[in-house]
Amino acid sequence: MIKAMSQTGLNLFIPIELLIDSLNALSLSEKRQISQLLNEAIADAEEENWREDEETKKEIQLVRDEYATGNYSKFSNIKEQLKQGSIKRAERDLGLVEEWFNLEEEAC
Repeated sequence: MIKAMSQTGLNLFIPIELLIDSLNALSLSEKRQISQLLNEAIADAEEENWREDEETKKEIQLVRDEYATGNYSKFSNIKEQLKQGSIKRAERDLGLVEEWFNLEEEAC
């Protein structure tokens, strides 16, 4: 929600061209203030949107359920899992690189 210094409100229709011209006339500092206000308003709207989205609700519940049952990877284990995955795929990756270099040499 965009919050203003004043408690009074005003609803106006401003053509987009006039709004753009007005924004272009602002100083850098004023543009940053507007950017911050818009970013906050967008974040609030996105948060409200995902709270209402059924698919997102299902994903959040799934993660909560996995956490509750202990079915998740601890951060301390992730580095080791990544290392093991890299080792496991090293031979395949080396073969791909060799194939690419062969193709490059053939193209020259």
